[in-house]
Amino acid sequence: MVSTSPRLLVRGLPSTQTTKTPVRIPIPTQSRRARFRRCHLSRSNDPTPLPEDPQAPPDSLRVAFACGGAGGHVYSAFALADELHASLPHSRSLFLGAPTPSLESSSAAASSYSFAPVPPCLPRALLAAALHLHRFRPHVLVATGGPPALPSCLAALLLGLPFVIQDQDAGPAPATRLLAPLALRVFLAFNAPVRLLPKRKCAVYGNPVRMSIRNCFRVSKADAMARFFPRVREEGAEVVLVLAGTLGSPEINVAVLNMYYEMLTRRKNRYLIWQTGPEDFCEMESLVRGHRRLFLTPFLHEMDMAYAATDVVVSRAGSVACTEILVTGKPTILIPLPTIVDDHQTKNAYIMADVMGAKVITEDELDSSSLTYTIDEVFGDKKLMAEMSQKALSAARPNSSADIIRHICSLIGPTNPT
Repeated sequence: MVSTSPRLLVRGLPSTQTTKTPVRIPIPTQSRRARFRRCHLSRSNDPTPLPEDPQAPPDSLRVAFACGGAGGHVYSAFALADELHASLPHSRSLFLGAPTPSLESSSAAASSYSFAPVPPCLPRALLAAALHLHRFRPHVLVATGGPPALPSCLAALLLGLPFVIQDQDAGPAPATRLLAPLALRVFLAFNAPVRLLPKRKCAVYGNPVRMSIRNCFRVSKADAMARFFPRVREEGAEVVLVLAGTLGSPEINVAVLNMYYEMLTRRKNRYLIWQTGPEDFCEMESLVRGHRRLFLTPFLHEMDMAYAATDVVVSRAGSVACTEILVTGKPTILIPLPTIVDDHQTKNAYIMADVMGAKVITEDELDSSSLTYTIDEVFGDKKLMAEMSQKALSAARPNSSADIIRHICSLIGPTNPT
């Protein structure tokens, strides 16, 4: 057993498993101009215009997304953008986020969406966001959280642009509480935050989930496993997926480091996909012993394939991670991060325990022994695994992205430039 001390690197729901074909969303025709001000600034003097789609009609919908920081904020925004473009192919999206390198900038580049950096300093962030919104002239701003969201919403207010908020957590973020009275609508994942916000502004739709993850059922487990273990063709394989989060988790990584080799040696049909987070990867890579049934990575770009290959998930209890687990129906062991504002991961974890029977290990209880015992306990009870999966799929809301986009379109009215 390897012994090491964790470095302090941490900063700081209902449908079926079948995903419907995205619904074509018509842009509403009722006029709302008297109610909402549009941005009237001309683009004629814009020094850096964004590329236009030559086939796009002049009234094509333009949506700006503000997100950053944790993966949940970023992935929710991209899930909504993907749904928007699937429903309205000529719509245009602009992402406002932290400068490169950042998760949102790399995700935008991989998705071919336009991206504009918003610096971390609030006065500069407000100015930069206002300039980007001035140039892009969106019909609406969608803020999904993280440092760029607050200055982007304030800039939208200055320009007279409507904005909506999508909050992923069981307790609303401080910025959501501050901005909710000024927002066009606040989309929530849970019912509980409604009592803390202006009720008439709230709509509870669940969290958006990326299309690729909603469609992971179309990939067989064997084909998905081949992406991570190309030389393996074993019947009855048991695959554990460990997700330490986009920023990494030294507590989870150290616990896995101290148990993975013994587990793989003792369980000949068990496989481990271990996402360490980029900050912990080099240290973990230097300490692990190579094994043909271990896949070690700083970041998982193909989460759909990872979920398709997996039987049991070990994860932090971020809201979007919990939502993806419900949509994919995976038996789960959650280890909430207690240092998050309002301790919302602990709230999420116990909601998941009630909804689908997820196992919860607190950080105080977490070590290699407790993690090994709980993984073996879940794999050792096939009835429990089936119940977890069935309950998760029953509680999932796989169509929340389409519902939110449809609602946004109904709110902003016609998209003819003013």
